[in-house]
Amino acid sequence: MIYLTDEIALTADSIQYIVGKPVQRPGKGVEMQNPKYYHKLSAALQQAVTDCVRAGVADNRITELRQIVTEQARLEQEFSEKLKGVYV
Repeated sequence: MIYLTDEIALTADSIQYIVGKPVQRPGKGVEMQNPKYYHKLSAALQQAVTDCVRAGVADNRITELRQIVTEQARLEQEFSEKLKGVYV
């Protein structure tokens, strides 16, 4: 599992990539809450960026349109750095 933020993680199985909120379950380890499934890594990463921006708007950390653009670019850079060597 790759933790992209405290609230969003990326994992995969033999068929798909899974994006969701990692939650520690007693006796079960970490599970994904509200998982979303993707066949392509690029789609999974784009959704992770979208989810993070949406959360910022919902909790009023992002209040202007230009902040959305800035945050989206920052997250795309941050996530690509975390996946350097994994995803080209």
